[in-house]
Amino acid sequence: MKFDKETLVFIAICVVILIVGRPIARSFGLIPPVQERDESIAVWTAENKPEDPFRILKNDEMILTIKPDEGKISRITLPRYLDATKRYPIDLYQGLTRVGALSVFDRTSTWELVKVEAEKLDEASGTYSLTRRLRAAGGGEFLLTQEWKLAGNYQVHCRVTFQNVSGAPLLFPALTINGGDLAPWAMYSGDAVRIPSHRMDLLTANGKYMDIKAGVKEQNEDFFLVPPPQVAWAGVGNKYFGTILTAEQPFTLYQNRFWYCGLKEKNVILEVGAQYPNFQLGADEIKSYDFRAYYGPKVISLLRKFDGSTARMMHLAWGPLDYLARLLLWVLVALHGIVGSYGVSIIILTLMVRILFYPITAKANASMRKMQALQPKMKEIREKYKDNPQLQYVKMQELQRAEGVNPFGGCLPILLQIPVFFALYATLDGAVELRQVPFLWAKDLAAADTVLTIPLYFFNLPINPLVLIMTGLMVVQQHMTPMSIDPMQKKVMLMMPVIMLLFLYDLPSGLTLYWSVSNFFSIIQMRLQRRHYKDHEAKPAGITGK
Repeated sequence: MKFDKETLVFIAICVVILIVGRPIARSFGLIPPVQERDESIAVWTAENKPEDPFRILKNDEMILTIKPDEGKISRITLPRYLDATKRYPIDLYQGLTRVGALSVFDRTSTWELVKVEAEKLDEASGTYSLTRRLRAAGGGEFLLTQEWKLAGNYQVHCRVTFQNVSGAPLLFPALTINGGDLAPWAMYSGDAVRIPSHRMDLLTANGKYMDIKAGVKEQNEDFFLVPPPQVAWAGVGNKYFGTILTAEQPFTLYQNRFWYCGLKEKNVILEVGAQYPNFQLGADEIKSYDFRAYYGPKVISLLRKFDGSTARMMHLAWGPLDYLARLLLWVLVALHGIVGSYGVSIIILTLMVRILFYPITAKANASMRKMQALQPKMKEIREKYKDNPQLQYVKMQELQRAEGVNPFGGCLPILLQIPVFFALYATLDGAVELRQVPFLWAKDLAAADTVLTIPLYFFNLPINPLVLIMTGLMVVQQHMTPMSIDPMQKKVMLMMPVIMLLFLYDLPSGLTLYWSVSNFFSIIQMRLQRRHYKDHEAKPAGITGK
């Protein structure tokens, strides 16, 4: 490969854009902002213990901190997942809305705690039972018994029992069982998030699936469903984690949205649950409800164990591509089960996709090579019929038919690969399995593989080797790709790696690893095809010389 003067200038432009272009483009909003850490939650929950009284339920997957006087889960700690500092476990802190997870309340009035009648903590079975005597706004008293049980696979079972002990009927206009609230992922983890996914998901009682984005504007009320539907389950999710509530019988959706002003910016907090409007409890009547809740990572196998339809909460890609992305994620996890390394699994998955599309890519390269070989004759036609564009077009079509060349033959096969490319891109960007997993020099396959940071006058420049390798391989691939365009257009095409370097410099290393391997495979494929063409062209000459 020969690097001419223009190519060297192109490389110099790449360096300048990398240093100067990114901060300028980000200041104008041309590059998506990366959500930075808001330490107001991540650090607060890690360095502050809950106030007494509290009870603890725990297993290997999760730790529930329960406040008996308020009958709520105030913290959901996940020891298997660490924050960005790797010093503290992820804590889905439930104090932002001051309601708590799996709590019971009436939104129209406040209940007064008379006394805690009974409580029992069984650590061996992961069960905690709490009975409180409460006084309603009208003065009537009732017993509220709540039982929480850790059920494995990040699930919590909850039974709520009401017993009227007032001797008169009780009415709760807006009885609510709160499933839990969820903040954006960066607030819990301290991760830099490029594409934060934060939304509410639900399945209605008649089987209709819905998802609604959290929104960022306070005056945007499109988030709320009016009237609230009957649902089989409802949940909220961020980039990597979700909370879901379901019951034995469909319930009326409770949804809420709050704005939390932390240290850096205003964040949206989502909350879902079950509500029972105009709940009535006759004298001495007892009513019970059973719920199941999920508080954990958005891992397809875990979501399906909770409820098969909740796997759609992954939101890896848009529309039909989401199904393809989930299939690719399943393959990636299966490969990891075989080879034991997600980095190696990404390489194998990339090669599998490239091999699958090898015939299509080879056909596209062959078509472009034929078009390139026709360029001298095409140029003659342009010059000969430059004053008659219509006749020029007819002659070009005749030439292409005579030579058996399809002008779109190089484009259509490549277009068929685009859906798979986007699905694989979404898979690697949204898989919590890749978070904090090292490979080679990359410390985290879900983050950029920064090896050092160069302090400059106006910002710090991170050095990310994989994205630089990816860009270099793209340049090599561009030089090797047969092009049927004039030199000026070819120079414009060579600017594409610069644009991608500018916009994709902070991509997660899992993505840049995939892209680098894919580009390397393409280079090998083109070299093999070139050798095949040379051998094919040289064979007749050898026969003639005998």
